[in-house]
Amino acid sequence: MTWKEETDKIHQRRELSKLQGGEKAVAAQHRKGRMTIRERISALLDKNTFDEIGMGAGDAELDENGNLIEFSPANYVLGFGKIDGRRCIVGGEDFTLKGGSPSAAGQRKSVYTEDLAAKYRIPLIRLHEGAGGSVGGTKKASLSAPVYEPHRFRSVAEAMARVPVATGAM
Repeated sequence: MTWKEETDKIHQRRELSKLQGGEKAVAAQHRKGRMTIRERISALLDKNTFDEIGMGAGDAELDENGNLIEFSPANYVLGFGKIDGRRCIVGGEDFTLKGGSPSAAGQRKSVYTEDLAAKYRIPLIRLHEGAGGSVGGTKKASLSAPVYEPHRFRSVAEAMARVPVATGAM
């Protein structure tokens, strides 16, 4: 037995995630003089130190045979990296996906970023461009609790109590 088919699907999702909201959304971001979240992270961290986590997370629509029809990546990017040789965790979003509003997977990744910083006791850097929710909603019902749920604020409070936290509002 081989896992090639399964690993190919994982790699496909990761490649689609790199496109963020697509060429048009990235071009619109650049026209406004803004970098994408991955570009911001790359500019912030020491060269080649970013180790992204959860790149394949998002909302996938599959056909009856399990083949990918459509994939919308989570709108939150996170990972470990280094600044001046010091390890940190960094996460954030941009307007290329859902106008910076949290998707279900993106919200879970945001909370996970804070949990990782607290667990490993390393500085947390958050780069936020959007806030709030999507007025238009989503095609499917939300898979996560609302932004105002207690666990959401608990993760922020626990991280702030244990590690340095810096947030950049883009």
